[in-house]
Amino acid sequence: MRGYYFKYDRKSMLGFNEHISIPKNTASRDDLDFEFLRQQGIAYIEKLAGSLWTDFNSHDPGITILEVLSYAITDLANRLDLPMADLLTEGQNAFGNQFHEAHEILSTKPVTHLDYRKLFIDIPGVRNAWLQRYEKKVYVNCKDRLLNYGSFLEKEGFEHLKAEDEKQFYLNGLYRLLLDLEEGVKLEDIEKEVRAKYHQNRNLCEDLVQIKEVNEHPVKVCAEIELESEADENAVKARILLAVEAYFTPEITPKTLAELTASGKSPLEIFNGPQLENGFLDDEEVLKAALKTEVRQSDLINIINNVEGVANIRDIVIGACTEATPDGSSWVYCLDPGKKPVLCDRSSWSFFKGFIPLNIDDARVDHFKQQIRDARAADLKGIRDSLRTLKLPKGEKYQLGETTSIQNEFPEVYGIGPYGLKANASQAERAKAKQLKAYLLFFDQILANYFKHLEQVGTLFSVTGKSRHYYFAQAVRDLKGRDELFKFPDTSFAPNSDEELTAHFYPNFEDRNLKKRNEILDHLLARFAESFGDYAFLMRSIYGQFAEEAIIGTKERFLKEYALSGSARALSFNYFNQKPKDLWDTPNISAVQKRLYLLLGITDINRRNLSEDYIEIYEEQDTDDLLEYRWRIKDGSKTILSSATKHYKNLEQLHQELMLVKRYAQDSKNFKFYQTKPKDPNKTPEWYFVLINPNEKADSEAYIIARRIATFKSEENAVKASNAVLNFINALKGNEGMYLIEHILLRPDVNLETTHTQNFMPVCAEACAGDACEPLDPYSFRVSIVLPGWTERFSNIDFRRFVEDLIRRELPAHIVAKICWIGYAKNYTDENGKPPKENKMVILEEAYKAWLLSRTQNEQAQDETALINLNKAMGSLHTIYHQGRLHSCRPKDQKEAPKAGESKEKQTNRNVILGRTNLGKL
Repeated sequence: MRGYYFKYDRKSMLGFNEHISIPKNTASRDDLDFEFLRQQGIAYIEKLAGSLWTDFNSHDPGITILEVLSYAITDLANRLDLPMADLLTEGQNAFGNQFHEAHEILSTKPVTHLDYRKLFIDIPGVRNAWLQRYEKKVYVNCKDRLLNYGSFLEKEGFEHLKAEDEKQFYLNGLYRLLLDLEEGVKLEDIEKEVRAKYHQNRNLCEDLVQIKEVNEHPVKVCAEIELESEADENAVKARILLAVEAYFTPEITPKTLAELTASGKSPLEIFNGPQLENGFLDDEEVLKAALKTEVRQSDLINIINNVEGVANIRDIVIGACTEATPDGSSWVYCLDPGKKPVLCDRSSWSFFKGFIPLNIDDARVDHFKQQIRDARAADLKGIRDSLRTLKLPKGEKYQLGETTSIQNEFPEVYGIGPYGLKANASQAERAKAKQLKAYLLFFDQILANYFKHLEQVGTLFSVTGKSRHYYFAQAVRDLKGRDELFKFPDTSFAPNSDEELTAHFYPNFEDRNLKKRNEILDHLLARFAESFGDYAFLMRSIYGQFAEEAIIGTKERFLKEYALSGSARALSFNYFNQKPKDLWDTPNISAVQKRLYLLLGITDINRRNLSEDYIEIYEEQDTDDLLEYRWRIKDGSKTILSSATKHYKNLEQLHQELMLVKRYAQDSKNFKFYQTKPKDPNKTPEWYFVLINPNEKADSEAYIIARRIATFKSEENAVKASNAVLNFINALKGNEGMYLIEHILLRPDVNLETTHTQNFMPVCAEACAGDACEPLDPYSFRVSIVLPGWTERFSNIDFRRFVEDLIRRELPAHIVAKICWIGYAKNYTDENGKPPKENKMVILEEAYKAWLLSRTQNEQAQDETALINLNKAMGSLHTIYHQGRLHSCRPKDQKEAPKAGESKEKQTNRNVILGRTNLGKL
């Protein structure tokens, strides 16, 4: 690892100094040196008790104890010094998914032009490929705020426009793909596969418009060549023709992993770029295989001279295929842009041996060419079948936690080993032996715990692990007379139980484990330069004591999925030729969305209806004319499972209570059941249940946090109903999510010369003047991100600010995002328990889903009605912030009458904090 450090400079104030390196091996190996440990121990004794103890001879019992402990430490050090593969092996001499492998973590989805070329060249039948910009001009009518593909000045109905009222721009992010296909391969046979490959790897805010076979530019070559006396003229001509073809359109030969490793390339270089299916492509070789702009005669001379069997070249000329005979005066022949050179069929090749001209058998030439191609195809098959991943080292499985009591290493005269004291030992001797055994047991237990921790290293540092146990202890089992040394007040405690010992030695066991798990996860995340500090801080401020499990779960999911989220950051969703089920209620979303979900702890990553919330929040007018809020939870059949027990003055209070409800409803112990007390003595009492906060007193107002309004004829039925609530809460994945809509996909068909202006997105009027925050082009590298602003975290203004900042940091730097938080209009649901039709989220969902279904059927032409509806829905979006007031001047006990023109519904007790009302501008 390398880093930079800052150095204060009076001249430059702050500047970079030369980088420093962190050494990889910092071990002193002193822990393996018995004599070093012994001397260090004696030095420590001298420091503590030098005035009392000066005899450090080997026969001294204290020195004996020191030597035994030093020996035990060297045993631990020897195990720590084992190869890392041995320490991490969990069983069967193999790793247990502790790491992401090199081909997963180092590769990326295509990002650059080179990446895409490699991706398409990897397809069998494609010899070479080039991605080119597709240019499409869009005209802007600044006066009427309209867009179109054709000039407005040339259309009827726009005679009122002046030349300065019309501007124009080119769409960015659209591409044309040129393919050089192998001999015998037709474009129509391979186009669908190539198009599908692109859309599986399409980048955000980009799209493919055309796939074309590269046009040819015939080049005429006339040459007289003298061969060696023993050369086969037919074989030589075959080799020359293939060599010239390779010069015109260079061959790109896949490499094996073994070849690249042997050439000195590091895994970082080898796996950089997209994962290919047919070997590896060398970057330099692909870059050299660019479309030529000229053919040089000197290059042809060099290539032909290097062909086996060629003695020399008597004469060679190049020129256009239309020329009867090239004059030979030009050493460089220029090609048309975007075309590949091919050997003209009017080229002539004359071969000689001395002064004797040779007759060429074209059939045999073709036979030799095919033999060479077949040999290359066989080599290519071997490359495609070769290993494409690095082999992980195999470790030996050791019993790293196995230990023995250090007391068994003492001389037998001490009477504490496996043979104990002599039979006629006095009571005083037995008491002294017990005292020494008890004293040494302290060291025994510490060492045993260290060995136990070492045994769990593979689990502790696994990126896919979910263990919550990070502190370990084990009993010292081979100590003679051990049970005589223990005395526990709880007679049920068994010293042989490692779990109970762990809980005994590490108080606040659960809290310690959570803290240690967070520390280890932070360490693993830091290896990828990732941090969850801001997220953890906000989660603790929102959820309080319940945040730790959620924070840990978010970190674990992120680490487990990091290979995908790290390598596919720019990847978009695949809309091409998809079934309806793969466009809605599906994880087929952009990679940046998935990464944002992982970073935000959102578990349901599907594109789905965000308006269908299981929590209904509604408003009520209180006696002081202020709005207050209530909530209720409904299942899929709209049955009310649970309701609020009080009114909430603001949504923050409501959401804090909902957090408690969702937390405590997962444990059946928190449901309490009561019988009704009917006024009529002849009426049978019924049962009902409530959800309680176990951390509050029973007589407290905060004790009951939710209730079920319905009553039941028996306690059994009430218990069943409470279990339904519990199961429903446990099955919930959360109600958070987002829609990321790429503006470039909302363009009308670019193959049209002109179309209706209503098919285009609206344009900002001030953009024409060049002084507006909105760019003139509403399509290129632009996205709209729409989020539900009513959920418990998204309604928190601090969390919103964090999410907005996170989105802008995670999006590719060249993409501009418009972020919009949608809130329900007044009531969250209508009388049928459904979101109101005028709700912006419902309107957007319907339009977005209809547009996706129309878009997948044709890449360019899409249903105009669906496109217009989606443009209209997006054009009406704006961020909704909760209503509030800066300050209330009335006394608390005095009601304030609404101002003129202000309804009672407009009054609120929600505060507005200055400087923290970001309205979602770009």
